[in-house]
Amino acid sequence: MIFLFILAISAMAEEPREPEDKSADIYRSYCVSCHGENVEKIPLNPESTAEQRIVAVSLGVSSMPPYNWMLGDEEVKRVIKFMEQLQANGRIEDPQAP
Repeated sequence: MIFLFILAISAMAEEPREPEDKSADIYRSYCVSCHGENVEKIPLNPESTAEQRIVAVSLGVSSMPPYNWMLGDEEVKRVIKFMEQLQANGRIEDPQAP
C-alpha cells in the first residue's frame, strides 16, 4: 500500500513538459514550397531584425500570405528560429528528433 502511494506521488511530481515544437512540420507544410528545402529559394533577409521577421510571418509581406490566423506568437518565433538554423546549417533538422 505504501509502495502504491509513493508511486502515485512520484508520478504527480513529474516536471511539466514543454509544448511540442512543431516548427519542422510547419515549415515543411507551409514554407518549403516557396522558400525551398534549405531556405535556398527565398532566403531570409540578413538585414532584417527578429521583430521584422515576426511581423513578416504574422502579417505577410510581398507575395507571402499572413500566418497569424494559424500560428501564435511563440510558434512564429520558433518557426523563424528553425528557418535561421536551417539556413545556417543547410539542412532540415527536426527539433524533436532524438
